[in-house]
Order: sequence, then C-alpha cells, then structure tokens
Amino acid sequence: MILIINTADEKKVFLGLINKGELMVKKDFLAQYRQAEKLLIEINNLLKAKSYQLKTLTAIAVIAGPGPFTAIRIGIITANTFGWALKIPVIGITLIEFKNEDNLIQVINKKIKQAKTGDVVEPFYGQEPSIRIKDLN
Repeated sequence: MILIINTADEKKVFLGLINKGELMVKKDFLAQYRQAEKLLIEINNLLKAKSYQLKTLTAIAVIAGPGPFTAIRIGIITANTFGWALKIPVIGITLIEFKNEDNLIQVINKKIKQAKTGDVVEPFYGQEPSIRIKDLN
C-alpha cells in the first residue's frame, strides 16, 4: 500500500492510497495555512476509513513541488518522517512530471520500482529563492 501526499496546492491537500498499482481511495480537504494542523489527522482518517494501519504502508509518494514554500515542506517532512519510522521508501514527484491523477499513478508505479529505503525527498521549488529585505523606514 502506497500513501500519496500532495500539499503543493495553496488551498487544499490531496491524499490517496494505492494498492497493487490502483488508486483505492482518495481524499481532498481544504487546509489553507493549516496543513500542519490537519495533515496527520486526515492521514489517520483515510487509513481508518478502510481499516488500514500505518504498518500496512509499503511506500510513500510525496509531491515535492513546486508550490507554497511551507506547505511543500510540511508534506515532505511528513513523508520523510513516516518513511524513516516505518523503514519504507519515500519517492518525490514534481508537479511537472504528471498531467492528471491517472498519470500521477503511472509515475508513482514506475518510480517505486527504483525506490530505496532511506532515500530522502528534498523540496523542488522550480525557481531561485526571492528573498528581500523590507524597507524598515
């Protein structure tokens, strides 16, 4: 069972579960500026709805960007932490690697074959940082 985490949208989060290459269940929920508060609760709810437990996960796929800085990092940190704690592979996918939900499942099924336990996903921002010092006067 593969958990999909997508926090790359500014307003909503997508979660899904893939079993034997097929999307079994999915959930979208609104979480603008509240991804950190809602993500773990909703992952738990998703698993419970199908009577699954975290230990049934064999891998995690996370959207690594581009997207809102904090939201992307929350998704990636959650995925990497679950991967480390459960000793399962984590794969990162960028928004530019897929066009729609069906295509996302295909990309995950392809990438999971090369995934290794212990790999860490890093954010993909798609551009150089834009850091400015505001005028304090």
